[in-house]
Amino acid sequence: MRRLRLVALVLAAGVAASTAVVAQQAARYTVPRTEHGRPDFQGFWATAFLTLLERPPGVETLVVDAEQAKAVAAAIRARTPKVIDPDVQLDDIRQLAKVKGQFRTSIIVDPPDGKMPFTKAGLDLSDAVDRAFSDDFDGPEQRPLTERCLENVGFAPMRALPVLLPRQIVQTRDDVAIMVEDAVGLRLIHLTGQPPPERVRTVEGYSAGHWEGDTLVAETTHLRAGYPARDVLGRTLVLSPKTKITERFTRVSDTELFYRFTVEDRDLYTQPWTGEFSLTRYDGPLFEYACHEGNYSLPNILRGGQAEAAKKVKK
Repeated sequence: MRRLRLVALVLAAGVAASTAVVAQQAARYTVPRTEHGRPDFQGFWATAFLTLLERPPGVETLVVDAEQAKAVAAAIRARTPKVIDPDVQLDDIRQLAKVKGQFRTSIIVDPPDGKMPFTKAGLDLSDAVDRAFSDDFDGPEQRPLTERCLENVGFAPMRALPVLLPRQIVQTRDDVAIMVEDAVGLRLIHLTGQPPPERVRTVEGYSAGHWEGDTLVAETTHLRAGYPARDVLGRTLVLSPKTKITERFTRVSDTELFYRFTVEDRDLYTQPWTGEFSLTRYDGPLFEYACHEGNYSLPNILRGGQAEAAKKVKK
């Protein structure tokens, strides 16, 4: 009798599990298609959250509930400098990133501690870039590429800042174009053709894309060594000509585009590391980001830095 009850329980559990799987499959999102039969990502997408690349000190878990998310966001806002990009104050963002319904405390999901796994060489390079950012003001060539209008957060790996940051995606049969409301806004992911020769390298790199089911996979190589950094808040993300960046774009609902990336470079990192966030459907429009025109910021940054250095010398 006991054995029959056990069999009945097992069968009931199996039926319940299969029913749940069927229900989940029935509820699975059907991605719209382009005229070429590919998943349709076209339109405007934006990020607007406070979550940083690396997990803040004292925060142990990647996923938090709504109350914990408010506390982490408040702690991040409390550390914001008083003199900051006016867009940060204008947008006044107060929430963490939300990925498939979960509040996230870091973009990095692997390693589990939410930190970039630097080698000694990678950490030394990151620290050197950070020092240069703080101390070098002799000429524009020493400043970060974003200040010089030569790099944007749409380059691989894509990054987010604590402002409303729109992106427009346009697809053709042969390319996926991502236009960011940022300096040097256009980026292309090539679905056909061959990469350039090894000696041809750029700040953006070369992104070769292909489809794996409903997911766009892009591999970026051919990065130049002239400026080995990507602009992020916190410790600098560094790259080299040996770096490979693999990105995955998946539309998971009408309003959410899931983005995941992995950075590989044995010289700079002890292991490949991965980050992810979601972009949210945005009503637009996208505005021109005329970075070079009237760029008073860079000469003022240089003057201000030199004035601060002169004060230190007098002391």
